[in-house]
Amino acid sequence: MGGVVSVLSDKAMDNLFLLRGPAQPDQAIIIIGVDEASLEVLGSWPFSRRHHAELLNRLEKAKVIGFDFLFSEATDQDMWMEAALQSSPPVILASARNYRQQVLNPTPLLANNAGTGHIEIILGRNGVVRKTNAIINENQLPLPAFALSMLQVAGIKTDITTADDPILINYYGPENSFLYLSYIDVLQGEIPKDFFQDRFVLVGAQALGIGDSHITPFSKDRPTPGVEIQATILNNILAKSHFKLLPLFSGISIGAIAFLCFFVWPAMNEKNILLTNIALVFLFTIFSFILFHKHIFLNPGPPLIFLALTFLTHLAMERIWTARELFRELTLLDHQLATQLQQVYTNIPTRFFNLQTTPAKSGIRQHISQLHASVKVLGLQHHFIENLLREELPPLILWDKNSGIVIIANSMFHAFWNRHSSEQSTLPNLDDFIHLIHTNHAHGNTIQFDFDGLLKGNQTSPVDICMTELGRKKYYRVNMTPVDVANIEFNGVLAVVTDVTEIKELERLKDEIVSIVSHELKLPLTAILGYGEILTDSLQNAEKKYAEEICSQAKRLNRLIEDFLDVARLEHGSRKIKKFPMALVRLIREATKGVSIPAEKKSITVKENTPYQTTPFIGDYSLLLQALFNLLDNAIKFSPENTQITVSLVEEIDQFVICVADQGPGIPVRSQEEIFNKFNRGLEAPEQDGFGLGLSFVKQVVEKHGGKILLMPETEKGATFCMTLPNTGKL
Repeated sequence: MGGVVSVLSDKAMDNLFLLRGPAQPDQAIIIIGVDEASLEVLGSWPFSRRHHAELLNRLEKAKVIGFDFLFSEATDQDMWMEAALQSSPPVILASARNYRQQVLNPTPLLANNAGTGHIEIILGRNGVVRKTNAIINENQLPLPAFALSMLQVAGIKTDITTADDPILINYYGPENSFLYLSYIDVLQGEIPKDFFQDRFVLVGAQALGIGDSHITPFSKDRPTPGVEIQATILNNILAKSHFKLLPLFSGISIGAIAFLCFFVWPAMNEKNILLTNIALVFLFTIFSFILFHKHIFLNPGPPLIFLALTFLTHLAMERIWTARELFRELTLLDHQLATQLQQVYTNIPTRFFNLQTTPAKSGIRQHISQLHASVKVLGLQHHFIENLLREELPPLILWDKNSGIVIIANSMFHAFWNRHSSEQSTLPNLDDFIHLIHTNHAHGNTIQFDFDGLLKGNQTSPVDICMTELGRKKYYRVNMTPVDVANIEFNGVLAVVTDVTEIKELERLKDEIVSIVSHELKLPLTAILGYGEILTDSLQNAEKKYAEEICSQAKRLNRLIEDFLDVARLEHGSRKIKKFPMALVRLIREATKGVSIPAEKKSITVKENTPYQTTPFIGDYSLLLQALFNLLDNAIKFSPENTQITVSLVEEIDQFVICVADQGPGIPVRSQEEIFNKFNRGLEAPEQDGFGLGLSFVKQVVEKHGGKILLMPETEKGATFCMTLPNTGKL
């Protein structure tokens, strides 16, 4: 991985050099090269050190002179070189390590030099020179770079203070980017001495035959002389233009990519992720190019490799996750199909679907085969349902709730609509059908259709409509329910139309019976009771007891008739609810006063726990008073002597709660669900008088007011009934 990062970094630097193009170096640096012309005049390399001494005499006005040659071996002409060093400007001689890592320093005979500096450079993997060490250690002593030594001798401070990081070389162009002079021309005096005034002069090999040449980003076809590389390093340090690194950039970039991977990419599709990554690479290239001009090199290796690996890993994980989810969904679908089909079908022919071979871990082909078999079974189910909808079920129709258009309707609904609509050619949309309900609302039906609640997804109560067919009234009960199918995002409304004409006739017959009971039975009963009371006053002994029993049974039968009529009137709507503002505190006080006599007979205390005043409640005072009286009468009837009954009233934000709690035997769990049914007296205290109509009446009254009657299940002793009535607020 490190090699890939290094290669990518080197390629990026080389391309940035080519994009930037050549730059102008400092004119204060001059290169004197030992070229082919110099070799032709002075002979083979190395030259005599007497020639170097003569060259120094021609450079007496230079600021600093650097020889990019090794003078590690002594010669018989060192005396000439030593003499020239004494009178010349400061001279820096080169040092280098051999293959044994031993430093080859200048010979001690040339002791008058101003210093030494190493000329080592660092070759990249492809042989391109991109960096050098600022300092190397020689016998635990630091040896600065050649260019760094020249600047130190010149008294110029640099920004290089540590040897931890190498110097990244900022090349200015191909060969001969600096001022170049031939060694022989300077030696023969063709260049004036004043030309070198206060300039840095580097003397080195320029001819290819000498072998001191290397490849740079600008000169891959023709190597650059080593002395020009040293001049480039000198110019970099002098102008502070050597490349600097941003050490935190890689970490920040990798962190940003990781953030994208974990928090941004999951919400994007692959195309957008790819486009985002391309944009990131493009922006990074532009940013790198801008900073390159400012002598800052962004190492693209770690972030780009991390981006590529992260993206590839993300794609691989997406594919793996998709495949896993696909197989999981297929397996789940197979299981659901098998389960649902088992619930629908008694027996499924094995040629259609074999429930015993549902795949758990298998290939995609087995899942597809299972799905094909499921399609056949569902086709069989479709034909069955189609026949059922067409012939066997009552009129059915399904609309789309948002558009109101018809989705499906069976043949029975077609027939119903053709009989009762003038527009027989088309089925009604949802609005037309709602208009039909409002127009033909059955007379006497107290239930109003809640269309707004239906559109909000609420279950609505059935509503009765009355239609005319061949001069006869036909009654239909319409049940409309919301149909929400989450997996296909369908919201619809289903209507079921049921013919209830016979039921309405039975209800009419029952009303007639109630009328007969009310008028025909009460009149003779009143006569029996009247004559019985007369006989009671005139008879004595046993005859008087017989007359009193006649009166008692007549009164009992009269109460039964009254209770039955009260419940019947409420159920069938003949007793209208008269709603007026009332004070519930006054209602409770009047009810407790009405049961004071039977309570005193059993030494029962009736305690009122009510606030001083509440928000007025709008309702039927007489019905609520009778309902509360029934609860109190039951509590007294089933409570033992010397006990207490508590009537409490609590006003909440949206409701009133009236509770009646006694200390009687309570109601067993097995009887609690049926206690509000008509003629149900419970299983406790069967000897008590009554007909089981009181609680049924209470339930009817409370529900007509929009409330509920509850039997509290957590009472320690006795029974507690609570009426909840809606709090509609102040008038």
